[in-house]
Amino acid sequence: MHLIRQYLSAVLFPARCAGCEQLTETTRIENPNLSICPECIECLERTEQFSLRDNLTEDLFAQNKQFERAAAFCFYDKQDLVSQLIHKAKYKKQPLINYELARLAALDGLQSDFFEDIDVIIPVPLHPRRYRKRGYNQSDYIAHGLSDVLHIPVDTAHVSRVRNNPQQALTKGKEREKNVENIFAVNHPEEMYRKHILVVDDVITTGSTIRSFLDAMSAFRGARFSVFALAKAR
Repeated sequence: MHLIRQYLSAVLFPARCAGCEQLTETTRIENPNLSICPECIECLERTEQFSLRDNLTEDLFAQNKQFERAAAFCFYDKQDLVSQLIHKAKYKKQPLINYELARLAALDGLQSDFFEDIDVIIPVPLHPRRYRKRGYNQSDYIAHGLSDVLHIPVDTAHVSRVRNNPQQALTKGKEREKNVENIFAVNHPEEMYRKHILVVDDVITTGSTIRSFLDAMSAFRGARFSVFALAKAR
């Protein structure tokens, strides 16, 4: 009965690529999570930062003494394919796009040592009010996409967003840093003693949100932090 329902769903509601909107060749029966066609996947412009050291993403967080390394999967330009996909995942109730992109990123990352010795993955949280409005946290899907490939646990209990600040996209320059001051709080920091934590988010622009996140997590004594994002603005 389950397969019959899947078949009817594939026939009546054929899957379309979230990038080009074309019908995908692979049906939902073969891959129910498919949201990006192979052609669009090939068009994603990778940063290749998994295998690089001293890259520009790392420079954004290097002042944090507990920081280890950072990488973004793709470059991000307004109106390009990556920006369209991330926008749909964030605002158009298509978060599985982030899950699939994260799985692709994890498979790429396995060709390097970037994910070695990571103990836990923590997605940047939303404020509860924004979570209720959106219905999900897009970064949670990134974390679970990575986790399913890397077999590293996801934690959403030890850091919370305590101030519902305006969206970073609505601020510019120095306003971005002030907008994210003291917006995060940690819970039971002793439980993260000496953990290597991978912080994940969808897009890195100036890096101010993640810097604030890392500052809050400095209460995790002996912990080390690495950073991953699906995309980084040029």
